[in-house]
Amino acid sequence: MTELATRLKEARTAKGYSLDDLQEITKIQKRYLAGIEEGNYSMMPGPFYVRAFIKQYADAVGLDSDELLESYKQEVPSSTTEEVRHSITSSPSRSRSLSKSSNQLGDIFPMIVVALFIIIGIVIFWVFYQNIANKPDPAASDTEQPVSLDEPETKGETSSPDDSEKEETAEEEILVEETKQTIEMGTIDGETTNYSLSGSDTKSLKIVARGRAWVGVQNQSGVELLGRELAEGETVTLDLSDAQTARIRVGAAPQIDVFINDEKVEYGTPPTDRVTQNMMIQFTKPQ
Repeated sequence: MTELATRLKEARTAKGYSLDDLQEITKIQKRYLAGIEEGNYSMMPGPFYVRAFIKQYADAVGLDSDELLESYKQEVPSSTTEEVRHSITSSPSRSRSLSKSSNQLGDIFPMIVVALFIIIGIVIFWVFYQNIANKPDPAASDTEQPVSLDEPETKGETSSPDDSEKEETAEEEILVEETKQTIEMGTIDGETTNYSLSGSDTKSLKIVARGRAWVGVQNQSGVELLGRELAEGETVTLDLSDAQTARIRVGAAPQIDVFINDEKVEYGTPPTDRVTQNMMIQFTKPQ
């Protein structure tokens, strides 16, 4: 075992991670992680991947990957220019797919423009027709005589337009208060905290990365909506309209902020006490 491998393994053990945990966080196969800890780089696909895997391993256990690779550069095989070029150009099929998608978009764009003009024309016609239909008939107005009552008005029974506007505003404020969303924190079981969201039909999840960290999101069926490492300053927004529950797993809690409908969700356990945390959110339909 090399000195680099020893330092990485000690950092993993200090974090309380098993190789299975590290595999889930980094998405690197367990056998490659074990090879790194044994200093056995011959089983890796190539020198380029050795450096990349070590860098992800170090970031996941809280070490400075750049400083680590520089300090132990004699132990790590260096990647050649040809390997780097190969890794960059290894997905021509994806480029062809993007080009094909762009061509298809160019074909349907004129049809979209025509459809928009038709919709705008229909809206203008409908507004014009409504204005004509709601315009009062002058002849009918002339024949109607105002009816006056000699009875005095009772004080307090009249209502001004301002009073009506105030009542409508008060009703709107009450409605807003009744439909205001509530995020309640429930039970905490180890690294998992349960939450309940109520009072809102909107289910928008926003994840803001203040540093590099791995984040995974799954719905109630186990479908993975997000599962990768986010870069520093990156923001990801997901629409969870069809989800009944959402499981959010954060590999480095101090680096990640989670928002539901732009309201920040606090961790059940302080990030400084537990780095890897799960958020289980149950969406409750408003009454």
